[in-house]
Amino acid sequence: MQENNLSNKNNSSDTILSKNKNLFFIIVTVILFVFTIPLSYSLLDKLGIISSDHKKEIKPKNVQQLIQVEVLNGCGIAGAGDRFTDIIRSKGIDVVKTGNYMSFDIDKTFIIDRIGKVETAYKVADSLGIDKRNIISQTNKQYFLDLTIVIGKDFNNYSKKNRR
Repeated sequence: MQENNLSNKNNSSDTILSKNKNLFFIIVTVILFVFTIPLSYSLLDKLGIISSDHKKEIKPKNVQQLIQVEVLNGCGIAGAGDRFTDIIRSKGIDVVKTGNYMSFDIDKTFIIDRIGKVETAYKVADSLGIDKRNIISQTNKQYFLDLTIVIGKDFNNYSKKNRR
């Protein structure tokens, strides 16, 4: 009889251990499942296999807001840089630096492309009324701006055009 009792106790403890092991594996499986779903979704989203609406690329309406320029006075007219800066900013272009060019004998206003994206220079030239033939490229990675605009003696032509 004692043997029978011991046998029943062993069977019941084995049953409890077995149930505990099953419960443990179920809990671990649920936890892994809960963490795996978001990670999988994120991976598939990053790989471009699925697309999520929450990260639609928002493009600014005025692309010129992203253009950074410096304005240099090459005509020698006092205040020309400030007036031209006001015109440029009214077009939504960010003027990050102003100053004087190396000389004051520049006849025609011109644009220097500093980053190798002449399309950006074309956009600015169009918005200001500068002839596209007055764009030159001088790529320089030391500059932290897109364009340099050198104001020439024809400055008054641009200030009249852009007053409208």
